[in-house]
Amino acid sequence: MKKMIMLFLVLAYSVMGQSAYYRLGYGDIFPSTDVLGSSVGHGVVAMEDSLRMTVHNPASLTASNRVHFGVTLGSVFRSINGTVTNKTRLEQLFVSFPLGKKFGMSLGTHAIADFASEYASSLAEGSFSEHSEGGIWEFNLGLGYDFSEDIKLGLKLHTFQGLLRREAILQMEGNQELYVVKGNISGKSLEAGAISNVSDKVSLGMTINIPFDTPVLSGRDSLAGSAIYTNLEEAMEAWPTTIKLGIVYHHSKTMNFMAGIGQQLFSASGFDDARVFGIPAGWSTEPVASFQVAMQKLAIDRTSRYWIKRTGWQTGISIKNYYLMRDSDNMIYELSLLSGANLALRNGKSIFVISGEFGSRGGEESLPDELFARMKLGIQINDVWFRKVKRR
Repeated sequence: MKKMIMLFLVLAYSVMGQSAYYRLGYGDIFPSTDVLGSSVGHGVVAMEDSLRMTVHNPASLTASNRVHFGVTLGSVFRSINGTVTNKTRLEQLFVSFPLGKKFGMSLGTHAIADFASEYASSLAEGSFSEHSEGGIWEFNLGLGYDFSEDIKLGLKLHTFQGLLRREAILQMEGNQELYVVKGNISGKSLEAGAISNVSDKVSLGMTINIPFDTPVLSGRDSLAGSAIYTNLEEAMEAWPTTIKLGIVYHHSKTMNFMAGIGQQLFSASGFDDARVFGIPAGWSTEPVASFQVAMQKLAIDRTSRYWIKRTGWQTGISIKNYYLMRDSDNMIYELSLLSGANLALRNGKSIFVISGEFGSRGGEESLPDELFARMKLGIQINDVWFRKVKRR
């Protein structure tokens, strides 16, 4: 059994990232979020919790009454035509802390885009293959302000840093040519957020993330083994503006119901003049609309001696469309089931969270249907760990 498990892992990593969808445009944009958000959807932008911080809405930083450290690991499994691929990585690091009674601040980094892909095709007199690797991370600084008892506001500055290397091999009549595109990616965006407690039972949240410095790829397009190259300075004009709305109904002290709506808006002409990130003929950009509903069961007592009373869970469903579609107007949809659970240590110093998203992506006359499973594991600790113990 152990040998079979090891063989599966080796095979999974050897075909990492061969999803057909990764070849289009930027791959998955903002594919990951922290563990809680992955299991409840965009409704998380309306949530506040002084014991477990969320970094989806900078306005929620005002709930922090102590220093919080968080780290998230993520793993994505995909299956297309029976081929299973996997990518596992560190996805998020953050620290948040209060600044007096009215302000809260956070620093963090987050993986937001991947370029991993493998592609090969046969030509009349040869073959063509392509390999891409790289990705984009964002580094952020957030500030929340407690405007009143019912309204919290926040701002967050995001800076993008990434790398891309794309190799294309053309084999024709015994001759092989290797073309390489490589470069660095940088850009900036500003996110604004608000949370309003409409009543004791209902909370509303909203964020809008606008790129004011569109990510730009700076590098070279070259023929390997020669001095032939051209310099690249290509703006990723189709980088989206993202809007999220969330509502939470606090049914009781231990039960929440929530709904979330997200919208990503792409420039209609964003890919028109692109060389590196040009989309295939017959495809166009499409605004992404997403919707989730979820239910959250909170822990009964986070300091109880019984672990079952310190455990909470959440579950929901999600639907959204892909950001590219064929000109035939056949859209690609993604349907998934969300789930997650968390366990707090009895001393209240840490909380462990796990989430899973299971679903499929595809559409009529589009790319092959793809099954996927996204798993995340996170831990969050607070500064109680670092306080000195008074001894008699």
